[in-house]
Amino acid sequence: MSFKFDFDIDDIDEELDSTLQIAGSQPSEAKDEAHPTIPSQEHSIEQFLDALPTLISYSPISISIPQTEGPPTTVNLVRRDLFDARFQLIADGTVDPDAGLSSIEEEDEGAAEDGDGEKNKSNMDPKILEYLDAPSDLLPGVYEGGLKTWECSLDLVEYLESKQPFSSYGGKRVIELGCGTAIPSLYVLFQALSEESTDRETHIHLQDYNASVLELVTFPNVLLTWCTSPLFSPQINQILSPVEPTDQSPASSSYASHPDAELIDPTGAGELSITPELKSAFLASLKEHNIHLRFFSGAWESFDLSKSGSGGEYNLILTSETIYRQESLGSLLHLLDEGSAPGGDLNALIRDEGIRKTESGYLCLVAAKVLYFGVGGGISDFIETVQSRKPGRSGTVSTVLEKTAGIGRKVLRVEWC
Repeated sequence: MSFKFDFDIDDIDEELDSTLQIAGSQPSEAKDEAHPTIPSQEHSIEQFLDALPTLISYSPISISIPQTEGPPTTVNLVRRDLFDARFQLIADGTVDPDAGLSSIEEEDEGAAEDGDGEKNKSNMDPKILEYLDAPSDLLPGVYEGGLKTWECSLDLVEYLESKQPFSSYGGKRVIELGCGTAIPSLYVLFQALSEESTDRETHIHLQDYNASVLELVTFPNVLLTWCTSPLFSPQINQILSPVEPTDQSPASSSYASHPDAELIDPTGAGELSITPELKSAFLASLKEHNIHLRFFSGAWESFDLSKSGSGGEYNLILTSETIYRQESLGSLLHLLDEGSAPGGDLNALIRDEGIRKTESGYLCLVAAKVLYFGVGGGISDFIETVQSRKPGRSGTVSTVLEKTAGIGRKVLRVEWC
């Protein structure tokens, strides 16, 4: 079954034309097909760096943060343009808009073998071009809406910015389930990159159903966020080329200004050149700042936090626009419960009055619309499932942020009993 969440709320993504279509594969024709769930797997940063084109286009996304007194403030982030991702697919020959799905699938099945006799298979779903043209169309088991920036992900940023539940993200472990364009995680990453370097390891893990979403938008958005951080600033480290270390400067921090350095303005659109020097500087910067990024794709049912290498427990667990299907709540709640670090009782969590901050334990946040028409999911069903959950811990749910205009939206905090 396929469905579309357009509602009456203005779309915050680009208006995409429909001139490029994959022949014979409209969502309406495939909606009754049975699709096997995608097994979970991890993807390396190097893999995504290698997949980047030489130039990516980006646009700003501005999030208004209401203030108790005075005018609202603004959080500015950047994200890759969807038309740019579509252009990459066509330019690379990953998908052919004129050839139809059958030829693409045959090409994938006949992928060339590498030196070890194994096939080189792309992470790219051959149908992904279709969803780049219609990012709000969802087809369970095939595409789960990760190319679109949904409204509730902005609500999570508003809550984190306004309440400041952590005095520092350094040394914290963060995961976003069903991340898509990963706007909340981009906010967290920017905050971590803006702090002084620390010996404490900071872990930010991103999970989405579709590997192609991670490759086309999630990872490029992460890289763009680094390019807007103080670590990329020409006053600190412009886009830099490694130089030979001297006795006075260690190799990890020895850089010289690169003539092609570009500083990204998070309030304007632009393009970023992807050079070998930029890739090297990005990896070196993460290492020097002790920030560990990991990326996971696949179904929640097969995503085992204790065995997947993701590390198990987190201080901040985020998810937005993921409770629209009742049948997926069980696996989502299992991960939210399993990922919640110990010590997260009521006294350890942030109080709405802002008296305490979450320095240990967990903060589990779920952002969602009150109701998803035509699908059956919504906040009421989610709360009922959390409170009556068996097997596993039940929980309590409280509203920490609410939007009443248009289709109602809330940010919920889940505390496990």
